[in-house]
Amino acid sequence: MNATPTRGRFGFRRDRLPSAADYYPTQGIKLIGRGAWRDTICPFHPDTRPSLRVRIETGAFRCMVCGAHGGDVLAFHMQRHGLRFIEAAKALGAWEDGQ
Repeated sequence: MNATPTRGRFGFRRDRLPSAADYYPTQGIKLIGRGAWRDTICPFHPDTRPSLRVRIETGAFRCMVCGAHGGDVLAFHMQRHGLRFIEAAKALGAWEDGQ
């Protein structure tokens, strides 16, 4: 078996995504409550009452009003900033480009 060299490696590194607890506050998102799911104002539509639910362990999110949803902070970042997968992964420090 050949070992994969670390030099020249590129691609997505899920282990480098920020935790939901660290990421969402950097986006101006104040998570309210305790437990696995937290509430907040949804940034995807005009919202006055917390309608976005965020799972703190995974970063998954779902808006109970507009239906925006995703499985992690990467999906949130892509939707919020209109980025493609690789662009969002790079922005979050989760992409190795073989340097």
